[in-house]
Amino acid sequence: MKRIFILLSTLILFVSAPALSARKGKSVQYGVSIGIGTGIPISPDEFETNHDPSFGALLDFEAQWKWLAPSVSANYNFFVSNGLEPDDANALTLFLNLKLKPLSKGGLRPYVLVGGGYFRYWIVDLDLTENTTGWHYGGGVDIDISKSQRLFIDARYVEGRTRETNPTKANTTYVPIRVGLTFVF
Repeated sequence: MKRIFILLSTLILFVSAPALSARKGKSVQYGVSIGIGTGIPISPDEFETNHDPSFGALLDFEAQWKWLAPSVSANYNFFVSNGLEPDDANALTLFLNLKLKPLSKGGLRPYVLVGGGYFRYWIVDLDLTENTTGWHYGGGVDIDISKSQRLFIDARYVEGRTRETNPTKANTTYVPIRVGLTFVF
């Protein structure tokens, strides 16, 4: 319960800081991103060997002030088992992120990001669930479609600290790749 309180408090400060700066005459731009794509399993070995690239979805809320954009994201992946056993894997992350978006006057806006927070990995048929912390880094590009919409392409390296729950294996890592729309207001 204490971790959830700390996470929510940090989130409120993280997202409200640009809005507080905007009161001094500087503008803040808010965005909601929705994307779909795939995820490539990396480790541990049994995760990579026993599962195919996945289907996944991303939901991201950001507040951009100049070139800095704190955000909160929910990212889900479903990894299909390639074996005889129906042991499909699932991964969910709820992360606080810091995006660096260099100022650009053109229609392409590259960015890099880093973040961390809650990581959940589970396989229903094996009755395996791991709730822990995780982190990620990555980058992407926003492409202007209109004044209030952007297309984005995004790739991240995600690592869950699952070694803490099972010290005999490596941390769970995968690379989600997303394409989607950002609605700017």
